[in-house]
Amino acid sequence: MRSRRRSVIVAAVAAATLAAAGCTAVPAGPSSPASSPTKASDSREPTPTNGVSALLVQPVQRAQVVPASDGRNHLEYDLLVVNAFGEPVTLTDVVVLGTDGKRLLTVTGRSLASATQSLYTHVASPVVAASAAVVVEVDLPLSSGVPVPARVSNRIDYKLPASPDAVIVDDTSVQGPTVDVDRTHAVRIESPLAGKGWLATSACCSPNVHRDLLLSESGLRLATSETFAVDWALAKGDRIYEGNGSTNEQFYGFGAPVLAVADGTVVAAQDGIAESVPFSSSAPETKEGFGGNSIMLKIDDGVYAFYGHLQTGSLTVRVGEKVKAGQVLGKLGNTGPSQGPHLHFGLLESPDAFTGTSLPFVLTKATLTGTVDFASSTGDTLAVSPESRSLKNVYPLYGTIMDFG
Repeated sequence: MRSRRRSVIVAAVAAATLAAAGCTAVPAGPSSPASSPTKASDSREPTPTNGVSALLVQPVQRAQVVPASDGRNHLEYDLLVVNAFGEPVTLTDVVVLGTDGKRLLTVTGRSLASATQSLYTHVASPVVAASAAVVVEVDLPLSSGVPVPARVSNRIDYKLPASPDAVIVDDTSVQGPTVDVDRTHAVRIESPLAGKGWLATSACCSPNVHRDLLLSESGLRLATSETFAVDWALAKGDRIYEGNGSTNEQFYGFGAPVLAVADGTVVAAQDGIAESVPFSSSAPETKEGFGGNSIMLKIDDGVYAFYGHLQTGSLTVRVGEKVKAGQVLGKLGNTGPSQGPHLHFGLLESPDAFTGTSLPFVLTKATLTGTVDFASSTGDTLAVSPESRSLKNVYPLYGTIMDFG
């Protein structure tokens, strides 16, 4: 959740942005994913050898898997890449390998450039500055029926500039590392909203504000608190607001009931933060203010549901109260550092919206009615590709439009 990040909705709506507190970005749309599968090779990749490398590569977390609205299982993880050399290094390929050594995915070219980002500022570039670090976001889509591997390994190819020091580098490929895959089933929940036309303006699994976010926890690990978080805005036709969108009331979703996604207990609630003016929010004075008015539910052991940017004075529950799935918790608002009314929603393994690990989830039922290509959207008009498919137990990918109830 960062006030400096620009919202996806504004890229689709008058080149402005609708998110904030964990809600912003200038991403590649669903039509240009950050990675694309390649045909499996029959040959195994070479075994790592000792020698000097310009790079240090380590996994940020175990890979997580989510069944998604495109009919595929998406395997998500990040690679931390540190340039231990005195000159800029350019990444050329990231290859994902199965347990049998066969290629499952190659990320290269524009896709690699989009998926390689500086920490926190999210500047996308395959060039790693001297003595700097970047993160490569890996999205491995697996067709339905393809077994999810227990682990994957990676090969990272790179090139060096002409430099006298280049002679000390023995190999311009890093053979590794291995990433374990958490094959735990995604959490099944009901929708946090009801009605037609709900657009996922930020979500997994291509680069965007939520998929990109990493924060250091206690200086010991990089926390992935928003990998599967979704920003929901209400779309009607090819717009999310009427008129010029200068008031919250012009946004179609403003004031919509926000619902409990499962039975649970309220463990945190915050109200009293004033509504922001669309497209002109300011940074909060406290850390807690980044989520605006918010609610945290415990819905299972190690599973917490976080709702952010709720309308001022709309909360209907308090800490300690038990709730039922479908119960109204509050109303969709525009509080905290948010550029326009939307609901920030996600599941976490602990009740901390900053350092809790984001958990993959699936919605029990929904109707997919369209997909937005944010890169092709202009002004305040969304580029929508209509479709109609009933879905069960899937995750809403970035740019999807869904009907609930």
